[in-house]
Amino acid sequence: MADEPGYELRVESSVLGSQLTVIPHVQAAAGAVLRYEIVSTKQGTAGKSDTRQSGKVAVGEAGSAKLSTLKLGVSPQDRYSISVKVFDGTKLVAEKVLNYPQ
Repeated sequence: MADEPGYELRVESSVLGSQLTVIPHVQAAAGAVLRYEIVSTKQGTAGKSDTRQSGKVAVGEAGSAKLSTLKLGVSPQDRYSISVKVFDGTKLVAEKVLNYPQ
């Protein structure tokens, strides 16, 4: 899904050693209060597991906000799918999916 007009979701990711760090940012109208949901699904040798985070964020005067920081332990056998959704009220306005490894 593409971002709705006026909203842009960007997901930064990096791996350092055995840790994957994911930091989503949203751009929207200054002062907007948005809700977000982050779901990570891990498939590895020990099976499948899900992690969920959600919350609200107020967009600053510059028109952007960091949603959260997600840190996940990774090994060579692990496969992650991380879904980030942003809502304005009940309307889904931006969504991205990050797969690791890509």
